[in-house]
Amino acid sequence: MCPHSAPEPSIQDQYSDEKTYKYGSSAYYAYLFLAQDTQKDIKLLHAFFHEISNVLYISTESSVARLKLSWWKNEIEQLFHGKPEHPISQALVATIKKYDLKKQYFDYIVESVEMDLSHNRYLDWTSLKNFCTMQSGAFACLITQVLAPTNEQNIRFAQKLGVAIHFTHLLRGLGQDATQGRIYIPMDFLREHQIKAADILNAKYSDEFRVFMQAQGNYARQLFKEALPYLAPESRQALRPCLIKANLCLKLLKALEKDQWRVLDKGISLSPVSKLLTASKVWLSQGRYFGM
Repeated sequence: MCPHSAPEPSIQDQYSDEKTYKYGSSAYYAYLFLAQDTQKDIKLLHAFFHEISNVLYISTESSVARLKLSWWKNEIEQLFHGKPEHPISQALVATIKKYDLKKQYFDYIVESVEMDLSHNRYLDWTSLKNFCTMQSGAFACLITQVLAPTNEQNIRFAQKLGVAIHFTHLLRGLGQDATQGRIYIPMDFLREHQIKAADILNAKYSDEFRVFMQAQGNYARQLFKEALPYLAPESRQALRPCLIKANLCLKLLKALEKDQWRVLDKGISLSPVSKLLTASKVWLSQGRYFGM
């Protein structure tokens, strides 16, 4: 080997790189300006998150999915006892020690996918919020532990921001989820606007549907507003990647609104240039920019 050449990536690193967020994604731009070592730790957490959350989609039989999740529960126990078997878990050992990451958040993510296996509908906001908190809220807490001091205020901010981000993504993915028979908007929200589940499953648009979706978009914006008071001024700079994610979600909501909420039969995403400009604006403003 040439003395100045880069070391060959380990099997663990190669596997994690395949599973983590991709170039050009919102996550890529959220963490673009971080130091390489910090980016690597966050990529590992994303790889773990994707490995668990994708169990729902790659296992066609629920019994197989439950077996995989049961294996992962045991693997998390092994991970926190220093004896992991999975390449991602093995790579995460040093990251967990470095930031004193909490086991409960890894457990919550697995439990949220178990919950998803049992529900293709959520009756009310309380039950959906619980799911979002356990999945994206818990993941946001892990990311926050990497970026900023672990204290109650930062954790509360992460939980609430995670819910707001997840709900926004559920609105964008409403049609795609419907193709698998899943509707993540609470049933009481649908009843309030007299929207039938069959209309969503059959990708049927109407004026009533657009009014309904506008109400959900407004609700998503309210969730972001509710998260902001928990952001401590002294943590704002450190948590700029989280604020970039929030701003990208708010920009996505504007794009969905401009497109008349055509989320049932098409996918809408922000351009790479738009993502880069938003990320740069948040970063250079020291986290003070928030485009509500």
